[in-house]
Amino acid sequence: GVLQPRAGGVAAVQAHEPGSDALGVPQVYVVLADELVGRFPVSDSLSLPRYGPFKDICQSVSAEQLFGEPLKMQILTVHKVLAKFNKQALLDDPLMPLATTPVPLLEPRAKLNRALRRKDLTVARLVSTHSSGGFTADLCERVIRSIDDAHCYIRDNAETAQRMLGLLQEQFCPDTIEEPYSLGIAEGQDGSRLSHSHHKQYHFVRQSLLLWRNIAAQMFELWYLVEEDLLDPATPPRLTDTGQGIHRLQQCPRVFSAMTRIVRQTQAEVGEQHWVGSDKVHIGDPQVPNGMAFVDKYTQVNRILGPILTVVAALQNRDRTGSSKGLKQYVEEVFGGPKAAVKLILSDFFRHGFDGSGGDTMEDAGSCIDGRLTSAWNWCQNL
Repeated sequence: GVLQPRAGGVAAVQAHEPGSDALGVPQVYVVLADELVGRFPVSDSLSLPRYGPFKDICQSVSAEQLFGEPLKMQILTVHKVLAKFNKQALLDDPLMPLATTPVPLLEPRAKLNRALRRKDLTVARLVSTHSSGGFTADLCERVIRSIDDAHCYIRDNAETAQRMLGLLQEQFCPDTIEEPYSLGIAEGQDGSRLSHSHHKQYHFVRQSLLLWRNIAAQMFELWYLVEEDLLDPATPPRLTDTGQGIHRLQQCPRVFSAMTRIVRQTQAEVGEQHWVGSDKVHIGDPQVPNGMAFVDKYTQVNRILGPILTVVAALQNRDRTGSSKGLKQYVEEVFGGPKAAVKLILSDFFRHGFDGSGGDTMEDAGSCIDGRLTSAWNWCQNL
């Protein structure tokens, strides 16, 4: 897990002697700002608009000239902190699973509160047992909470793709077509750039959702590698007109290698001989110019799938649907009932959210690894 920014900021203050640049800004504050601005987006994609421009500054030659060295500080991880204080035994404590496992939304509220209270008491016991010397109680708790935060992020984001995968398998059968809910698509029809039978499209959607789930489950590692690639002096960015405006085009060998591994993992799950479409990974090219663009795309998966899941859950919950007589009447008259509405929404998304659309060429969209997400973005844009 990535240690929370507060701890990383403390490390930055301890590691750098205060100095001033030509603008009178102490270097330590800029490095600390890098920690605060750059780490929060790992678990909060809404912070990305601040993260990108700040990393552009850190990449620039002018910043290095002003401070005399690159503005780079590696992400402070739980492993680094525990190794520094020789506290790796904390990870093997039998109480750690209870302290770092996300608490589900339990009903009634009193039951949820009891579970949260028990978790807090477990964290307190771990802190009391393992904190000593420089490994203070505050730092020990941040280590534990950071692991818990990582588990919560993975649960929330990977679970979203898993829930959508569950709806695909629950509502559709690859070998049976239920009209008018066929998943089949044809190039040139309704904006599609691909031609797939119902059976082929089912498996194309399934493997895409599996891929997104696997990426979400390893997003913390990918974030770490993105930063390593972004600030690697051996692969400096160059301003390039990619056809989508001027971008910082930069090779990302670490992220590319990790993504290739995740694709191979997903292919092994579905059976490589049954893989549908291209397995090409775009990064460091006009389609995905740098690591920042990569992160920006894949952290949006939860925000793409989440609203669809919310609507489907509301339709499937008869109490919620029936709470408004007008809404219930509308669903019955327009769609033929909640079940038909759910089927229609999902079939439309599974067809045109995965039809290769969203780009001017097959390189820009299509069936490649990046193109699958481009199509889903395009579907949302067209709503």
